[in-house]
Amino acid sequence: MEHGFLKTQKDASAVLFFRELPRLSKRDCKKNFAKFLLDVTADGLLDTEARELLADLKQRIYNTGRLQPLCMELSKGAMDPSRKEHKGYLGKLCEQVTSQMKELISRNALQTSGTCSTVDPGWSWLKQEIFHHAVLSEEKCSVFKGRDSILGKICISTNACHDPLLVHGPSGVGKTALLCKLAQEMRGVVDHRGVVVLRLLGTSPLSSDVDSVLRGVCLQVCGALGLQFPYPHIANAHEELVRFFHSMLEDVSKQGDTLLLILDSLDQLLEANKPHKLDWIPKVIPPNVQLVLSISDDYVEKCKSLVSAEQNVFRVELLTDDQGKDVIGAYMSAAGRKLTSEQVDTILNRFQQSRSPLHMKLMLDTAKQWSSCTSTSNVRLGVSAQEVMTQFVESLEESHGKKLVSHALCFILLSRSGLSEAELQDVLSLDNDVLAEIYKYWLPPSHTLLRFPRLHWSRLRHDLTAHLTERWEGAFTLLRQFAELIRKRYLSRDMKTDMHAILAEYFLGQWSQGQLRPILLPSLSTLLNADRKVPPQPLWFTGEVANMRKLHELPYHLAHAGKWEELRQSVLGSLDWLCCKTLRCGVSCVIQDLSLCTDLTDCPEIRMLKETFLLLKPLLDLSDGHPSLLVTEIFARLQGLADLYPSMIGQLCSQCVGWFGSCTDPVLVPKCSFFQAPGGPLKSTLTGFMKGDPKELKLLVAGSEDGLIIVWNLNHLQTLHTLSGHTAGVLSLKLMDKTNHCLSTGLDGTLRKWCLISGQQLFCITDAVSVQTHTPTHIHMIEERRIVITNPSRCDRTLCVFLVTLTSMQRVLDLHHDASVLCAVSSSEGSEIITSAQDRIVWSVTTGALLDWIGVMDSAVSSLAVHQRTIISASVIANQLKVWQLDYNTKHRSKSFIPILVFNQKRLLFCGLRTGTILIYPLDFAPETLCLPPPESLPMVRSMAISPREDRMAVAYEDSVCLFEITSRDSFPCVDGPFERYTLCLLHSPISAMALLSDCRLLYGTFGGEVVTYDFKSATAAELDHHGAAITCITMSNWDAQALIGSQDCIQKLWNLSPNQGPELFFTQSCVLCAVFSINDKYVFTGSLDKTIKVWDVCSGCLLYVQFVYSPVIKMMPHKDGFVAVSQHGSFIKEGFCCPDTLKPGYNPLRIFRAHYRVTSREKSLNAPHTVINELPDYNPAQFNFIGIGLMKSKPSNTCVLL
Repeated sequence: MEHGFLKTQKDASAVLFFRELPRLSKRDCKKNFAKFLLDVTADGLLDTEARELLADLKQRIYNTGRLQPLCMELSKGAMDPSRKEHKGYLGKLCEQVTSQMKELISRNALQTSGTCSTVDPGWSWLKQEIFHHAVLSEEKCSVFKGRDSILGKICISTNACHDPLLVHGPSGVGKTALLCKLAQEMRGVVDHRGVVVLRLLGTSPLSSDVDSVLRGVCLQVCGALGLQFPYPHIANAHEELVRFFHSMLEDVSKQGDTLLLILDSLDQLLEANKPHKLDWIPKVIPPNVQLVLSISDDYVEKCKSLVSAEQNVFRVELLTDDQGKDVIGAYMSAAGRKLTSEQVDTILNRFQQSRSPLHMKLMLDTAKQWSSCTSTSNVRLGVSAQEVMTQFVESLEESHGKKLVSHALCFILLSRSGLSEAELQDVLSLDNDVLAEIYKYWLPPSHTLLRFPRLHWSRLRHDLTAHLTERWEGAFTLLRQFAELIRKRYLSRDMKTDMHAILAEYFLGQWSQGQLRPILLPSLSTLLNADRKVPPQPLWFTGEVANMRKLHELPYHLAHAGKWEELRQSVLGSLDWLCCKTLRCGVSCVIQDLSLCTDLTDCPEIRMLKETFLLLKPLLDLSDGHPSLLVTEIFARLQGLADLYPSMIGQLCSQCVGWFGSCTDPVLVPKCSFFQAPGGPLKSTLTGFMKGDPKELKLLVAGSEDGLIIVWNLNHLQTLHTLSGHTAGVLSLKLMDKTNHCLSTGLDGTLRKWCLISGQQLFCITDAVSVQTHTPTHIHMIEERRIVITNPSRCDRTLCVFLVTLTSMQRVLDLHHDASVLCAVSSSEGSEIITSAQDRIVWSVTTGALLDWIGVMDSAVSSLAVHQRTIISASVIANQLKVWQLDYNTKHRSKSFIPILVFNQKRLLFCGLRTGTILIYPLDFAPETLCLPPPESLPMVRSMAISPREDRMAVAYEDSVCLFEITSRDSFPCVDGPFERYTLCLLHSPISAMALLSDCRLLYGTFGGEVVTYDFKSATAAELDHHGAAITCITMSNWDAQALIGSQDCIQKLWNLSPNQGPELFFTQSCVLCAVFSINDKYVFTGSLDKTIKVWDVCSGCLLYVQFVYSPVIKMMPHKDGFVAVSQHGSFIKEGFCCPDTLKPGYNPLRIFRAHYRVTSREKSLNAPHTVINELPDYNPAQFNFIGIGLMKSKPSNTCVLL
């Protein structure tokens, strides 16, 4: 009690309660001390000293404030549950124990969840993982004998760059024991600046996935050697995590530390993570760092690319006779047993036929049960490990029953990450075949409650000890060789499906909470409906603790059981499930589940959902796990497909609407689909570098401005290599088809040659290229069709197609564009041409017809590459590559719109031209077009603004501003004027934005940053403010009381236009392009260059919500409870805004994104004088830049402060 409870009150792991028995008569005590658990002395008298000590202990426990004593008065010296006070006592006792257990479980679940949002080296999950491998390693090498020569070779260190070390051998040869012994020996050799990291892959959930292994290794090494921990957005993205792992090895070497990293059973990751393969393993290991890998002979061919030198490959040979004798002696000594010479000879005789350590271990496990008089003539020992295991399984069937043995082992084998003993007993309680075998000759104890007898499992568990391995705390899996035997012996297709169905029903909780499951027992002639007493399976145990076992196991078993309807309804079609799994396990785990389903069935809805998560993954990898971001992404992508796919996608969209309705925080609610929808041309976004240029050869190679070259596998869209060498931007790339090599030139003047298989640099030539800028020539040739594509001189908007013969070149097609052609490429078969002129357009080579327009980017597409029917596009000012598909369902295409200026009441559409002409389109008279002629000087139309009542319009030209009047004659619209003209002086900066008030005042801003008011009635102008850069936005409130002015200096100001009122400042780190007030003027919505929409409270100036929309919003208009907008992509955005009357304490609108930011505020003065603000206060409520959404590296931001 002193050490287990009183001294560890904060982290106590004990469940404790105590009771008092008041008014206990001395006569009752003397009659039966034992009955009341009273201490007595040796002569049978009441021990008063012990009673005093017990009373003191109870008082000390009571003083902790954690427990209240339970009081109960006995009835005739006993407890009678039928009495009201005794029944109440039992209820309070159960409540107290239950509450303590829940508190204990919740506390430990949070500590061991492994999903913490900070990088603290004291994470319990990391400590538990390290401890797991340490304990397992100690067991593996406890009786290690021999192998001295290979240990000595592996332990040799080097001060130069080298290959990883590869240890291989047949299954069961002892590779794991060898590497565990290596780790044990090296820990005694390395100094205090050295670290030995061991991972026995596949033995725990965190060692069965590439990302989990890398994350744990990086945290362990960084914590041990004092390196910078990976930021959360790095730890959650595979490509970033691999890059960090490689750079971490370099950092360890540079600071002179020693690192030995041992990864055993690499083939376990190959089976579980097929897309990633071995691309994450560095091909070159820096000095003072050693990477030791082990793999089975079955997979050694796949690892040849990792190791180029033969001296770095070690084969583990079979044991010799002498080593076999040493193993027998050590093993039996550790078990406290001894064999006779006859028994030793028998074992050695069998061992000589295989010389396998696994074979020896299995025989010794059997020999431990022998007595000294056991005759070897009555002993069955197989001549191989497989034969010994087969004999062992046959003996289990004889002892425990074939159904129990086969089903118990298959349940463990079929589980995704092992089963705990409690889970296995629950699953066996649901297995009617096992229960029918157990109750074949007698009836169960109860007809209403039917459970698998615990004693049966205890006996079987005791016999299976040597063939089970602990995978996670309290759970186990089968040893690999034993699992292969069980799979071949028992698992037919029908049995596999049935057992997956039982596991799925268990993790669904289908037979919990009193649900009766029918069974027909051989000893009964009628069907028995009995409660199996299995626990429920909620998605959340508490508000913060998710049911991780259900999240991992349920979709796996539903898919393999073929229960597609349950999978669509309860898992993939459940918004709660998708949010829970995404927030607790990551987007990659959801994609893994969806990939599993698409591999097993051809369901268009599941395929659409998988593409949705592939599209939203880059953004969610950078988020901080808030459901509003995920729900918005799902709804804004799938809403347009709800009618096409009502059963699952329609159900998801309905749940999204319900989620938005119940959200207690401010949120923007999409009213239409405006993100790229699944099934359309855009398939994925590749991130990981600054800005790039793609080239293609089954692999995708892209060079960026930061000097990195990234190689992707186009089949899986996975990063293969990150080639670092250039110290400045990459100028060009040239792939060499036959050699799998690549040449690159950079702004550092170097020419480098790379091997795309190993990822190594082969040579570097300095001062090989000129770094002077030049304009590229757009020439592309389709050799198979003898066609040359180029743009003619002085005509950069036309692409010409020439047919080339031996004697001539004939011009056959002209492909006209609306903007300058930036690049062109042909499809793989040469029948189509894909061009880029701000967007991507597909043309027919045969007819020149426009075949498709596959989307736009907010930045000019500078390079295109084609692989079969896949297009990869890049931009010189974007940090991502876009992957598009030429073959897609046009029904899934996102709708795009052209920005327009519309008079809502008059129903007029105005368009200003560069020549000064203004075209007017009456929407009610479609064939008609009105025209306002330009002034004599033909100046460009810079801006247009309408009054709130739509009775006047102001037009800003290069040299003046004119005021027109909007009327109607005979129900036909008419524009008269100009009635007023405001002439701009020659030195006046051009007008960039303006707004017309109802009292004929004009508020405008210029490219020079001036903000001016001009009154047409009095012909007077007054400068209101002066920004440091061009004015980008002027928006009036609906009642002309306030104006929002945005500028390229990344400052937006809200002005109160009443006399003697100054501005209320909003600060944002990105330029505001457009804004609009809500209908009630309570909120203002802004669209920024950083591709976000922000919502501000007009009264308080507080930032309420931030939404990332992938493209800058260039036009906004109020609509009901929100707004409508048009993005630079051409997407039509329609959203409503929901905000509670009061915000939660500590509400932070930037909480959904991982970033470093500072939020400050200032006191609002209601009577501030009208002054021009020249110096900006330190006020920054939205200091987060989404333009560099892939650039959040470990460098500290010069505008962000971490508090």
